[in-house]
Amino acid sequence: MNQGRIWCVVHPTVGLPLFLGSVALTSLAVHTAVMTHTTWMSSYWAGSTRTKVSALDSPAQKADAAYSVTVSPATVAGSAQQAAFVITVTPKAEVPAKAPAATPIRSASAG
Repeated sequence: MNQGRIWCVVHPTVGLPLFLGSVALTSLAVHTAVMTHTTWMSSYWAGSTRTKVSALDSPAQKADAAYSVTVSPATVAGSAQQAAFVITVTPKAEVPAKAPAATPIRSASAG
């Protein structure tokens, strides 16, 4: 322990409660600051309504995506309580550009 000799100056029955008390007060101060200085905390506790994400925000719906992703609900046999989905990922019909022919690498021992 790097600072082990501190207990020669401050008795542990005094130092430990002071240390733990300062940690608790710091934690309370941080939590109070978060709750009083943010705009989203009261909405979070009140359970405000969720905002829907538009279809354009989805990365699968962008025009330059290489794949098309569709999600549709499915039924689970034997249970009406469970939610299930079928996710289908299909490549777009675009034909990729032909790659240039590879050039062979000469070995160092070749003349």
